[in-house]
Amino acid sequence: MVYRVKWKELARHMVKQLFIILSVGFTIIMCIRLFSVSFDIEETFKHVSLIQLPLMFLAIFLFSLFFGVTIGYLLKCSYVTIENNEISGRNYWLLKRRFKMNEIEKAFPFNSNGMPVVVVDAGKKGQIFVPIHIEGSEELFQQLDRYA
Repeated sequence: MVYRVKWKELARHMVKQLFIILSVGFTIIMCIRLFSVSFDIEETFKHVSLIQLPLMFLAIFLFSLFFGVTIGYLLKCSYVTIENNEISGRNYWLLKRRFKMNEIEKAFPFNSNGMPVVVVDAGKKGQIFVPIHIEGSEELFQQLDRYA
């Protein structure tokens, strides 16, 4: 059985998360600058006018959209296959891993650089990172629960 990644959902999640992180970071930097120049608005925004601020947030959104969709699409390769009591998938570095289901030592949730996954760990045999944005995730996680 092949469990494919829902890359559009994954991309949506990554765009949202990246936009929030970058927008909050930009806002915090501007607030720190405002405090450091004693609330002088002209000095704070001498390199960026107040009119350009919405354009900055638009640029942040477009950057997030580009990278979120690109990474989401590229992670289509991280599908999981279960056949003949063997599970195969990709590890953290997107290298292919395969081991028997009875070799699974544990499975646990993990947030891999903003992408929520379930790590299927088989000790010395390696790990498989299963994205939660995967088709048939309930069925897959029920199968993993039997072994982990």
